[in-house]
Amino acid sequence: MRDAGYDAVIIGAGPAGLNAALVLGRSRRSALVVDGGAGRNSTAAGVHGLLACDGMNPAALRATGREQLAEYPEVRLREGRVRSVDGDSGGFAVAFEDGPLVKARRIVLATGVIEDLPGIAGLAERWGKSVLGCPYCHAWEFRDRPLAVLATEGRQDVMFAAQLTRWSQDITLCANGIPLSAEDEALLGKRAVRVRLEPVRSVEGPEDEVERVTFREGDPVECAAVFLHATTRQADPLAGKLGCVLQDDGTVRIDDVGFTGVPGVYAAGDLARRESCPSGMTFVVTAAAMGFVTATAVDHELFREELD
Repeated sequence: MRDAGYDAVIIGAGPAGLNAALVLGRSRRSALVVDGGAGRNSTAAGVHGLLACDGMNPAALRATGREQLAEYPEVRLREGRVRSVDGDSGGFAVAFEDGPLVKARRIVLATGVIEDLPGIAGLAERWGKSVLGCPYCHAWEFRDRPLAVLATEGRQDVMFAAQLTRWSQDITLCANGIPLSAEDEALLGKRAVRVRLEPVRSVEGPEDEVERVTFREGDPVECAAVFLHATTRQADPLAGKLGCVLQDDGTVRIDDVGFTGVPGVYAAGDLARRESCPSGMTFVVTAAAMGFVTATAVDHELFREELD
């Protein structure tokens, strides 16, 4: 199969891409996994919510996944970045920034997304450690400690702050100049969430830790962590270049098995979302699950093709 190319080239080596490769390898399909470097959660202290791997370092999770793929001789890994994908279903040509191109019958996009953080001093260097985006992934580690929510969108931030009271009774919403409605104030009051309306100046603390949020006016808020909704964008423009439909939140539109609508092109992980799935449901466990589902869909499609 190597001379003719691969059954699938998987672009991206996070949980979605590695799990897709695992399933294809176990299906005796040839697959090339292209690893473009550190993933979205590389700064996090640990992966949470993934059974048997709770608290595992993200780099260790990826390394273990790569090691397990070594059992399947038809799965290869390659470091580097894809420059372009040309051709169509059954005959794609994948070109790299360096090295020869390879052929593929199917393409699986698993390149993920990246966050665009607000330009507030101290946020970016603490992202994934004490500045966080997901309560299900990280709030347990900061339970019963003072927490702050940095507003970025308005109503969604109000609900976020109210939700965090399930982990801590000491929550402050830093509205950062975004006005609150009477309905918002009533909800926050019901959940005993404090509110600071002033624009935020910085997030401060020793090394990776948060100790306080400072404002342009007034006293700082002492806290152990800051939560916020960060907007995301595609980590790689390849999906758009291939003609995949991007939804309002910037994710690739897929069906229930990861098909993008472009013949021969599938997508799995944070870069993609079914229309029926709420925006922002991006977890390691769901990315890995979609990698599994997408790989089975690719195998089924190839098998039907081989029957003709």
